[in-house]
Amino acid sequence: MPELEATAARRRTEGNRLRDWVVWLGVLLIAAFVGADAYEAWQDYREAIVQNERAQLGLGRALAEQTTRMIQEIDVVLADSADWSNILRSVDAGQSSIQEILRADLRRLPFLHSVAVMDANGKLIATTQPQGTGERNVADRAFLRSLAQAPQSLHIGRPYLSPLDQYRTFAVSRPILGRDGKFAGAIVARISFEYLMSFYSSLNLPSEAAIQLVREDGTVLARYPRQTAVLTNGAHAREMLASGERERLRISNGTNGARQLVTSRQVPGYPVAVEVARSMSSVLAAWKQQELSSAARTLTLAAFAGVLLAMLRIELGRRDRLEQQQRRLERELREIQRAEALGLLAASMAHDFNNVLTAIVGYAEMARSQVNDPNAAQSMERLLMASERARQLVQRVLTFDPHRSVSRDALAVEPVVIEVLELIRASLPRTITTQLEDCRPVERRQEKIRGNATEVHQVLMNLCTNAVRAMPQGGRLAVRLEAFDAQRSASLTLGKLEPGRWLRLSVIDTGIGLTTQQVASMFEPFYTTRPAGQGTGIGLTVVCNIVKSMDGAIEVDSRPGEGTRMSVYWPLLAADAASAQLPRQTQQSGRGQAILIADDEPELVAVAEEMVASLGYEAIGFSDSTAALEAFRRIPSRFDAVLTDERMPVLHGTALASAIHDIRPDVPIVLVTGCREADLDSRAQQANVISILEKPLRTKDLRVVLSRIFSPTS
Repeated sequence: MPELEATAARRRTEGNRLRDWVVWLGVLLIAAFVGADAYEAWQDYREAIVQNERAQLGLGRALAEQTTRMIQEIDVVLADSADWSNILRSVDAGQSSIQEILRADLRRLPFLHSVAVMDANGKLIATTQPQGTGERNVADRAFLRSLAQAPQSLHIGRPYLSPLDQYRTFAVSRPILGRDGKFAGAIVARISFEYLMSFYSSLNLPSEAAIQLVREDGTVLARYPRQTAVLTNGAHAREMLASGERERLRISNGTNGARQLVTSRQVPGYPVAVEVARSMSSVLAAWKQQELSSAARTLTLAAFAGVLLAMLRIELGRRDRLEQQQRRLERELREIQRAEALGLLAASMAHDFNNVLTAIVGYAEMARSQVNDPNAAQSMERLLMASERARQLVQRVLTFDPHRSVSRDALAVEPVVIEVLELIRASLPRTITTQLEDCRPVERRQEKIRGNATEVHQVLMNLCTNAVRAMPQGGRLAVRLEAFDAQRSASLTLGKLEPGRWLRLSVIDTGIGLTTQQVASMFEPFYTTRPAGQGTGIGLTVVCNIVKSMDGAIEVDSRPGEGTRMSVYWPLLAADAASAQLPRQTQQSGRGQAILIADDEPELVAVAEEMVASLGYEAIGFSDSTAALEAFRRIPSRFDAVLTDERMPVLHGTALASAIHDIRPDVPIVLVTGCREADLDSRAQQANVISILEKPLRTKDLRVVLSRIFSPTS
């Protein structure tokens, strides 16, 4: 059995290890699949960023080139104008001429909103605006001071709201120099915002994209769309122009804090830069859509793989459980087969041994009643006591027979306990003390179980014997009786408690204790913890068989070095069932009634004849069942009762009883058996057998049965 348990444990370990490997491999496979998809998504992310960077850089360059051409054309027009200094000296004569020239330039350049000329003091001389010349003096404007300080440069001003027409724009201006080369005035061209917005809108920009034109000081000259949170405040362009770079690309936060992709491109030859910005959500929109589909596909496949993995693990677990169940059933089958073999062996041995004991007990009882010598009578008494121990030993062996039948009645356990303790005390060493503890209330001490005194005696004797052997150095042996009310079902070491009232018989020792493995194997046949030759290993198996046959249960509580408590639970009978008693029968001697005796053993026939004759009856014996039946058939009225063995060749006892009752139904028949099988009772009932006696046949048992048969009240 330990080898089988070790093999089963090894198989369970291998099965668990296989399931763990399958799970880990499946998890790694799913992780690799998800990881590969994540890596591919990261690659696609990088590719989406790179592609958008390239597109955005190309757009920035194109816008920078367009802006360069626009500013160059304005610069050429402003630089190539007529000799403004002569005109400025004769303002009255030349004002209309100046306006005509300005209008001609304005018609050539659609991106100009208006052109104006002013003198060195900021007085407006001429303009293309329909409001006329006006008297507006702009001497306080910063661009005049800048032109006066750098008369050779083109100046790009800040955005402003024109006081003449309330038009928001920014101006590009050049100085007018007099003949002496000094600053004499300025020509100012205002950029048309409508043209810029129309041009930018025609570019078919990507979603959430924006464009702005930035001066070198970070001032935003124009922005499209006008209301956008994508672009920055021009800091990127200012930093790029200050560092001398021509182009810059970076990812940064917009004015609303959202991430955006920004490209800055310098307008070649001028201190202006074009910025193109696009929110990262727009840049990655297509990538997100693609990756959402990919992630959904990956997660679906991963979930499917996970389901398959879970199903595989469940299937492996199911197969493992089926294998364990199969091994358990095989083990139970082996145990059943072994129990069947032991039962068959026990029944065979009990039948033969009881035949021998019947002769011994019968002749010993008759010899005891015939001798007058006290010493001889004492010897006969000892012989009968030895025979009784042999009979009990046979009963122990018969507990291995699953087909045996035992008569059980309402039984008070306490007298049996007292009897066993008296027997145990007689052989105990002085180092071991015994104690009986009846913990039941006085009103419950009369409660009984349904059992057989011999079986309860065997159970308690085996438990006490094991407890004594577990205390080689001495200790205390306690037997405790308790009434126990179970409120719910509970599984114990052996058997199960159902709700109800139970009697708990506990045998408690202070011995060496047991390990968990020993407790698990202690009820197996021939299992023993004692050295070879010092134990048979059948004592606790006998206890197990008896307790299970009585619908009881056993609980073992033990730890090495802390002693052992063996608790046996038996269901208590209801008060009405426990109080039911068989009516007492007055035992009387026979008056010469004829008893037909049938047994295949001639010695047993002779013993039975003498026992029957000693009780005052006429015994007529046969060692052949067919001969007995033939004798009964010849003279049925001659016989008053039949005493027959069960196991006989040709005709068993129950078959002989049926045949006799076919001839004479009213004749009482008593069956004698050395092995009382479970179906024997039903066969005997069908054959109208009135009583069954077990071998070895004793005179007192035979007297009781025959007295009941021939009693006047029966």
